[in-house]
Amino acid sequence: MSSLFRKQSLRILLIALLLSLLGHLILFFGLPFISFSTIPEVSDDLIIRSELKSEPPKKIQVTRAPKPKPKEQTPSNDLLDNQASNLITQGGAFNQAGVPFKLPESGTIYYDSFVDGQKLQTGEIDWIADGNSYRLYVNIPYAFVGPFVFESRGTVDSFGIAPAIYWSQRGTRPPRYSRFDRDPNGGGQMFFSEKPEFTPNIVPGTQDRFSLMFQLASLLNGDSKIDEPGTVRSIPVVDYNTLDQWHFKSYGEAVNEDIPSLGKSINRHYALMQRENDPYKRQVDIWLAKDLEWLPGRIRSLEANGRVLELVFKQKNPIALNPTPSAVLN
Repeated sequence: MSSLFRKQSLRILLIALLLSLLGHLILFFGLPFISFSTIPEVSDDLIIRSELKSEPPKKIQVTRAPKPKPKEQTPSNDLLDNQASNLITQGGAFNQAGVPFKLPESGTIYYDSFVDGQKLQTGEIDWIADGNSYRLYVNIPYAFVGPFVFESRGTVDSFGIAPAIYWSQRGTRPPRYSRFDRDPNGGGQMFFSEKPEFTPNIVPGTQDRFSLMFQLASLLNGDSKIDEPGTVRSIPVVDYNTLDQWHFKSYGEAVNEDIPSLGKSINRHYALMQRENDPYKRQVDIWLAKDLEWLPGRIRSLEANGRVLELVFKQKNPIALNPTPSAVLN
């Protein structure tokens, strides 16, 4: 009897310790995929009550980079020159008429990351623009669960950034990907790992959730006068298994402290608009900073379950790239 009593007491003690540990983890880190937040109402100025007319995609203006000084050629150099020439061709015809466009310089951007207001470990975005190709890698750490990882790779075509593959992974879950099968004119077809039977056609200029921010940054680097306050920019955007027309309202250029680490700085705020009759999906707000070549200084995503994910700029470090001939986008 006494042995049974000791076993029951030990079991109760272990359960109490586990509950205490769980309570402290929830207190400090929250529940990773469960949110008890209520979904706030969308601001009235962000509700679409009538059909918005989307402008056709516009070509970007591409100019040739100055020719490098002659140097002794080797087989490896010949190979690099041929590869660079192929990449430049993907950027469209030189001197084509179009809107000014300039990619931000490559770098690793560090962000303070938050989930429902709780500060997590430092997140980072690797942005690598090399010739007419790019790589965008996002890593948001999350204790006890594993990181949220997103990656977008592709080229720069006649209409700007052109993702070829976009994939994401949360913790130990299997990765999900969206593949862009583009034709020579920038259009093409989509393929989704989550929904193989769904293969919609895409138009030139179609972006994924993260490349769209760098597309906006490149357009602003070309012409910072675009998207004055109140204007709406429509962008076709691919997610895990969807292709939708996203409409972003611009609040224009403003001097403020919306990105605390930059102090008073010139920023651009874009907010995703919602259709009145559509069920709530997510609310996305983007702040692009002039001091960062219009790279994102702050990103906030309110998910459909009420969970708020946020990245706030901390610092940017350069990335060393192997010098290769490339196109300059102005």
